Amino acid sequence: MKMQDKQKELTRVIKNLDELKRELVKRKTHKKLMSYMEQLAELKQELDKRQPQAVGWLPVCKSAKLPHRFVIPEYTVTFCNLDNCGRELLEDALNARCNAYAPYSKFKVGAAFRAKCGQVFTGCNVENVAFTPTCCAERTALLKGISEGQTTYTAGAVVAYHPSGFTTPCGVCRQFIHEFAKRDMPIYIAQAPECDGKLPAFDDNDEVLVTSIFHLLPHSFTTY
Repeated sequence: MKMQDKQKELTRVIKNLDELKRELVKRKTHKKLMSYMEQLAELKQELDKRQPQAVGWLPVCKSAKLPHRFVIPEYTVTFCNLDNCGRELLEDALNARCNAYAPYSKFKVGAAFRAKCGQVFTGCNVENVAFTPTCCAERTALLKGISEGQTTYTAGAVVAYHPSGFTTPCGVCRQFIHEFAKRDMPIYIAQAPECDGKLPAFDDNDEVLVTSIFHLLPHSFTTY
């Protein structure tokens, strides 16, 4: 066989070998793909087993045993774009925070609540060395109003300084607030200035969380 013919034959063999290699790679890839598909199907079956069955299950909103109440939307907004009610309550709460008695935790909180009559009642946290008698700012404010005959409230605000962000009412205060809210009411939450030495005030760009008592306590305890 001539050298030229040998060269052609070698080229043809190499080409065939490359095609066989490509076909082998395709088959291996296909085999892997089928294996992954089988694993995925097994995982899906296992997941389906753990999911609650649709038959017999109803959304919570359709339960006749839970109250169907209008819930105020929850959002954040800058202080300068807040409504007049929110700004007034937050400023009153910030001023009330200056009187906080917190020698043990050093965590000062101020609160303000507007009664149905329009009057605003403020309060601060009052700690006690025994801890149990400590009264939160929210309850202090509400107790002042309740003691004067105001038992229905339409809005509230809570102010404290925490480096990580907003400070919302504790669980006990949420239940207490709910007691005197005949319907959902906005609760304005803002971060107090870190420094207590200057005249307390909010900057226009300070962020405010506008939530509501039904958001904070969606399923409150009640006997009625």
